[in-house]
Amino acid sequence: MLLGKCLQNKPAPHHNFPLKIVCLRVSFLFLSGCTMSANKFFFVFKDSLIESDDASMSIVSLRNPATRNATKYLFRRTSKRACNLYEVNCFNEQHRSWFINESVCSNGKIFLPTPIDPLFLVLPYLVEHCSERAVPLDQILIDDKFPCTSQLAEVLPAARLSLIADEKRAGSILALKYNETKALEWLVSKCHRLSKVIGTEEGPTARSLNYIKEEKENEKDEDEKSTLHTAFGIVSDYLSLEFGRKLSVALGFPEDENISKKRKSVVDLESAVVKRIKKEENHDTTPIKLPAAEKKVSAKAKALAKAASGSKSISSFFKK
Repeated sequence: MLLGKCLQNKPAPHHNFPLKIVCLRVSFLFLSGCTMSANKFFFVFKDSLIESDDASMSIVSLRNPATRNATKYLFRRTSKRACNLYEVNCFNEQHRSWFINESVCSNGKIFLPTPIDPLFLVLPYLVEHCSERAVPLDQILIDDKFPCTSQLAEVLPAARLSLIADEKRAGSILALKYNETKALEWLVSKCHRLSKVIGTEEGPTARSLNYIKEEKENEKDEDEKSTLHTAFGIVSDYLSLEFGRKLSVALGFPEDENISKKRKSVVDLESAVVKRIKKEENHDTTPIKLPAAEKKVSAKAKALAKAASGSKSISSFFKK
């Protein structure tokens, strides 16, 4: 039986769950939104996230920077006014449950919070609201469908925002104007740093995209390109398809590699499914002509036809 702590807290509106953190020697917690075991959730935390007694956490829904759909994120706040943002990854398999003390939790999902750069989430809002003019940050981070978007300001110091935007000050007011050149330089730099980390790792991560670390000097450039391509694939998962193309060009990849293969395959698959459905609909609505079935003639009808073969028809008597 797994050790854990059931935390009973009533969920706040908009699916935001304030969670009281209890220091444990193990790296996982059972978090609950109500007293029913079906609504408990199993989280795996890094030890440093749950060692502080004064830390508080809240799970909110924000727009995914790539798909623009709702995605769960976790804010961790401490008494020192430090705030960090984490992406909540979910691993789900069928026929999985958890044993919690003397009860069984039917929700067998595993939630794993991982750090994420908040600039990825802010980037689409900067492109949308302040490409032409400078706008204060509190007027940029506004989303009617996701009211918690404004909380991103807590994890974004001005020094970080200057990496993708130009600052303009008027007294105590700080306004930002999106700078695409700065944004691409920041993303290119991030890809190169990530590429170096991948190159020093061993295991499945380093071998992705058929990357195999070898000591041959003539293959060094090819290895660096492979790791950079892997880094680009990871970073582009947090970008729109259009911005991913721009980053690919900035990294010097060929034109046919501009689109992430993974997302392109998804688009192609969806297109193929739509075409198949339309084809099936057309096939269902098109009338199909079947050959006329041969009429069976009984023996009595054959005998009557034979007897009447030599007689004249009634209409012949009325002819002149």
